[in-house]
Amino acid sequence: MIIGVGTDILKMQRVRDTLNEENAPFLLKVFTEAERAEAKTRNKPDEYFATRFAGKEAVFKCFGEVPGEIRLNEIEILCGPSGKPNVRLSGSCLEHARFLGIEKIYLSLSYDGEYAVAFAVAEGAQSNQEPS
Repeated sequence: MIIGVGTDILKMQRVRDTLNEENAPFLLKVFTEAERAEAKTRNKPDEYFATRFAGKEAVFKCFGEVPGEIRLNEIEILCGPSGKPNVRLSGSCLEHARFLGIEKIYLSLSYDGEYAVAFAVAEGAQSNQEPS
């Protein structure tokens, strides 16, 4: 059963503007250590960060209204062996996903020109409980 869908589009320059130094606060706040390491292996890390940021926003939107706080670094997006983006949740984000009955998140990332886009689908057995 589909529990939620989310999409996001952003102008990549917004992300590029925040990448002026290696330990930029934006990088440390939004991306996990593993994501930052994977970005270093890319020819264009700015495109990597922009698509992942759009991906995190799309995944977040799958949750609908979220009680409390979910940090974007609790949504990790890394490439699998085939290059397909894999989503791993942690912290309060993982707790909320379990509450909603989310078992799997499918994610598609793309970019063209100055724009990055992401589409996410959350699948699982829906919870009958209301968030507290």
